[in-house]
Amino acid sequence: MTYTIGLATTFHDPALAIVGPDGDVLFAEATERYLQYKRAPNCEPDSAPRMESLLRRFIPADAEVAIATSWGEEFTGFLDQMSRAGSFSLDALLKLSPELNRSLVPERTERALIASLHQGQQRAGIGTLLGLDRAFGRANVTGITRHGHHLSHAAYACWSSPFTDAACLVVDGMGETGASAIFALEGGRIREVKRHRGRESIGFYFGLVTDLAGFDQAKGEEWKIMGLAPYGRTDDRLMALLRRLYRIEGHKLSFASADVVRDTCAEILSLRPADALDRGWADLARCGQDVFAEMMEALLAQTAALVRSPNLVLAGGCALNSSFNGKIVGRHGFAEVFVPSAPADDGNAIGAAWLSHAQANPDWRAPKGPATPYLGSSVSTEPLERMQAWEPRLRKLAPDEIAPVTAKLLTEGKLIGWVQGRAEFGPRALGNRSIIADPRPADAKDILNAKVKYREAFRPFAPSILAEHGPAWFDHYQDAPYMERTLVWKEAVRHHVPAVVHEDGTGRLQSVTAERNPRYHALISAFHSLTGVPVILNTSFNIMGKPILHTAEDAILMFYTSGLDALVIEDWLLVK
Repeated sequence: MTYTIGLATTFHDPALAIVGPDGDVLFAEATERYLQYKRAPNCEPDSAPRMESLLRRFIPADAEVAIATSWGEEFTGFLDQMSRAGSFSLDALLKLSPELNRSLVPERTERALIASLHQGQQRAGIGTLLGLDRAFGRANVTGITRHGHHLSHAAYACWSSPFTDAACLVVDGMGETGASAIFALEGGRIREVKRHRGRESIGFYFGLVTDLAGFDQAKGEEWKIMGLAPYGRTDDRLMALLRRLYRIEGHKLSFASADVVRDTCAEILSLRPADALDRGWADLARCGQDVFAEMMEALLAQTAALVRSPNLVLAGGCALNSSFNGKIVGRHGFAEVFVPSAPADDGNAIGAAWLSHAQANPDWRAPKGPATPYLGSSVSTEPLERMQAWEPRLRKLAPDEIAPVTAKLLTEGKLIGWVQGRAEFGPRALGNRSIIADPRPADAKDILNAKVKYREAFRPFAPSILAEHGPAWFDHYQDAPYMERTLVWKEAVRHHVPAVVHEDGTGRLQSVTAERNPRYHALISAFHSLTGVPVILNTSFNIMGKPILHTAEDAILMFYTSGLDALVIEDWLLVK
């Protein structure tokens, strides 16, 4: 009867997971959803008030509770030593340079991030302890276990995959010793093969490109580079400058000296167009994405050389680069690629919890994936029940009416907020916290960006497609349950769905099946019956700069303050 609380405790994207005695994930959610604070920087994942309600819901009062976190014991001890030496004090930070260093981030910023990481490890589990006291009057905690950062990434990604044997590559901004690691999944067990050591970081490189292009990596705007890149052209001068920042010797990736980094970035900034802060810098986005691909190719080649397998599991924040992910299959000997729904640091909440569970239960094996992403909070419809007394445009439908009625509204050009079941674990809306639209009108993307999302016109929208129709609509179709890769639309069908065809002819698709999401599959099937198109436009239910909604009240507020035409929450329909 031991339940495990997994905590992702990095300085960004904190999250928590609850794993039951059998290893099943009972709950998993990023903290930003609950707080409605984008990426929730430096926030604890397990605040006591939140934990009280979650513990009452998922854990019996007499159960033992184990706590697991996603940074290793030795590394946490090293951070403690740095703190005792005064390395994280304000006076120490003031002495550091605000200029870029070899890590491709400013020296002071890098130390401040590590200081925040230390604080996260210091308070890990305290909220859970207090939540147990509040919920049950006692805390039957067996202890706290700290697991390696990249191992936690690998555990979540490998054990949620459909593979029992695979190569696993983890690439992010930073780990205990470096920013990447290679693992082997063998018979369901994970073995570390190679750990990168050094300050070189592809994740920090991509963040630097984000800033140089006129965006802000601190706000998580790396997405904009991927969206803007297809509008740019390859510029030989920019490519040469970006390639100054790194070199590849064999399979080894290394970065330039701090002086070269600073001089190179100054030269790049001298070339930045005057309107880049308003419109972005498409050419740099294109070149930055191309250089990112060169670096990733080197790591993939090394992974393939060290772990012979046709299956690849990709994890870490860099695995969110869907533009690159769609180009991996068929290269380096990899016939199949799996990326989990939350490959960045939020996913480590499940990874750490599973590692602790596996230590306590050596014979345990994760069920065959891909795992469901629908692990988060449900919304209460009680606010809608109250609204019924004064809102004549609100009505409750029979369960079998939801799909056909919503599909009909889509064909009429309505922009619809769609809230069903449990929230998705990960940054992308996979049909339960979505804004949906008809993909056929050519101006649907512009209307949605302007009226609802309030974001740049170049930002693309994703197609959700009935999986059984995928091969007829995409070249070299691959199953993509989590919108984790872009594929190329077949030339002959692009004119049918212009709102979800990106500038380069690709789409970041979600493959939808009745088994994975029955109601969303029924909706797309109803739309297909009316239009002959097995695709709908899907984007996350939020506005730019805000996390995906958490409650029905969040959805209702956005409905009344944006250009949404209809709102569907479970069986309730509200229209304007």
